[in-house]
Amino acid sequence: MTIPSLVLAVSFLPFFEAKNTAAGFLVTPPPEGTSVTCERPSFMTRETCPACEGKGELILQEKNFGQADGRLGAGLKKRVKCAVCKGKRKLDTFLKPADLTLQVARDREKFVSDHQGRGEVPVGQAFVKPDDYEQIKGDRAKLKLIEEAYGKPCNACNWTGVEPCKKCDGNGTIPCPNDDCKGGWAVTKTKTSYTRTKSGGSSLNGGYNRGGFSSSGGSRRISRTEEKINVHVCPDCEGASLVLCPECQGRRAKPCRKCNGMGTKQKGYGL
Repeated sequence: MTIPSLVLAVSFLPFFEAKNTAAGFLVTPPPEGTSVTCERPSFMTRETCPACEGKGELILQEKNFGQADGRLGAGLKKRVKCAVCKGKRKLDTFLKPADLTLQVARDREKFVSDHQGRGEVPVGQAFVKPDDYEQIKGDRAKLKLIEEAYGKPCNACNWTGVEPCKKCDGNGTIPCPNDDCKGGWAVTKTKTSYTRTKSGGSSLNGGYNRGGFSSSGGSRRISRTEEKINVHVCPDCEGASLVLCPECQGRRAKPCRKCNGMGTKQKGYGL
């Protein structure tokens, strides 16, 4: 199966090759002083803030939620610093976990294809040269050591050591949690009840009384409730309508819980 091509600034191939070289030292010890560093690539990047689209600020134009009915002129308009990126225009975040998964699959496919093309023999996740394999193929203990030296991918994160944040589904931001927030504006309604007394008026007293109308006295009480719509910039998101995810702080992902961020199966974690 061919993995779709990605354009990411990271590659796992050096990581896979370094692990393979280190595992191969168990067959053919390296010259004295030789060392190999098996480090995964950095997954951190800086991406455009989704709230301000990289502008660093927001231009807030008050919308009409009913509060402007009958009002003359435009509603409130103001320019504010983006509360999500703090005006920095970009966010420090992990690459998208879904993209990392595809990148791993693509690089692993190439790693396997290259070593198979050279006629090497798989030992667990590692590959051993044909001549070296002939020396150890009957040594189960050594074969086991090579497997363990290379390692197996964590079932949860598949080599990456990170898992998508479940709180934000790997987005880094969540919709504003304020129930009153409508696109960055807090909309609340208040009701005021009042009662007033209305005096009675003149009335016809069934005919003439002393040549005219008689005045009817008395009064009646009238109760009414008025509703007022209040609109102001949301205090929670400060007009952005989004907030940084409180779980991952906008980074989209967190260290994998099953492998403690190692990327490989760890003993004692039920893997």
